[in-house]
Amino acid sequence: MALSLNTARMSAVRPSATLAMAAKAKAMQKAGIDVANLSAGEPDFKTPACIVDYARRALEERAAHAYTNARGTDEMIDAMRAKLRREQYTDYGVNEVIATVGTKGALMLAIDALVGAGDEVVLFAPYWVTYADLVRLAGGTPVVVHTKREHGYRPSPADLERALTPRTKLVVLCTPSNPTGAGWTEDLLRTIYARLRGTDTWVISDEIYERLTYGTFRHVSPVSFDDDARGRTLWVGGVAKAYAMTGWRVGVAAGPKPLIDAMITLQQQRTTCAAAVAQAAAAYALRESPDVTAAVEEMRRTYEKRRTLVLERAARLPGVAVHPPEGAFYIFLDLGARLPGKHRGRDVGDDVKLSELLLDEAHLALVPGTAFDGPGGLRLSYAASESVLEQGFDRLERFLAELT
Repeated sequence: MALSLNTARMSAVRPSATLAMAAKAKAMQKAGIDVANLSAGEPDFKTPACIVDYARRALEERAAHAYTNARGTDEMIDAMRAKLRREQYTDYGVNEVIATVGTKGALMLAIDALVGAGDEVVLFAPYWVTYADLVRLAGGTPVVVHTKREHGYRPSPADLERALTPRTKLVVLCTPSNPTGAGWTEDLLRTIYARLRGTDTWVISDEIYERLTYGTFRHVSPVSFDDDARGRTLWVGGVAKAYAMTGWRVGVAAGPKPLIDAMITLQQQRTTCAAAVAQAAAAYALRESPDVTAAVEEMRRTYEKRRTLVLERAARLPGVAVHPPEGAFYIFLDLGARLPGKHRGRDVGDDVKLSELLLDEAHLALVPGTAFDGPGGLRLSYAASESVLEQGFDRLERFLAELT
């Protein structure tokens, strides 16, 4: 007997290309194959020892073994609010914050609470793979604004204007960006918010990479602009990237009480709460003791050094262009001038085929740009050691030398 699935829902979502590529690369490594894995969107550092030690102490207490309030523990709520005052320059009440099961959990809850059939959600491509699928799962329609490398992967006001319609329910921002590392200027963000003033359009500001910025770029959170911006924005962040805590699965969101209340109701019925011990660790991280701050800055400086390396190596790849990332730990290799092509007599029609051949033959794992609605590109993560980065570029250089 063949039992059926909810095919309407499942047809609206695709497997995560980033997780799939990372899983395949890890499986090959487990089988003994030497893979240069530059696909992972997670730090290669361990969680700072002081955070782990705090979590270990929390495990000795009964509270860390039990369910927590769906909003989060008192400790976590206090830490979230303190972090937002310190870095977003915005005061949020106890009833305006929530701790979620990962930052992805915050995005899922918010989009489900806001978006329904007939609603449109503006996304700026290349965008993180999950945004569009979450919108479709909620019944909404992604409206994609394609940005260009030559413009720093930033939209123009005219680009935004063309995307907005009476059905626009939500605009999703991510700066610094995954997959391009592009950082958006304060002037651009203020221009976007000025256009939305007087509308009933919400904004999600995904700032998960806010602490990982380079050079002269300075991250500015739009929730600090004015009451209108604060009142239409869900701020989303977490501990995964800056604190090397991806596996702890704790996200943070802050916004107007009606939206946070809706997210809490959904979280109560779906996941109950983020894990108590993980919340304890996250709260300690967000409070930023001197040891934590020093560890975050050491990781950031390491990424900045690696960024210099990958930009130097990328500049040596004929026909490949990049925009120097202002933040995060990715570069987006633009191979539009090299595709389609042939490699040893085989057709390489697009970035998806290219990434498959790179993994299978060159043992180099990169994520195809098509997954991010950025066809012709490859995302390379420099959350890897310098030796692995050098190895990866050596393999990419040799492969591209045979791509005609």
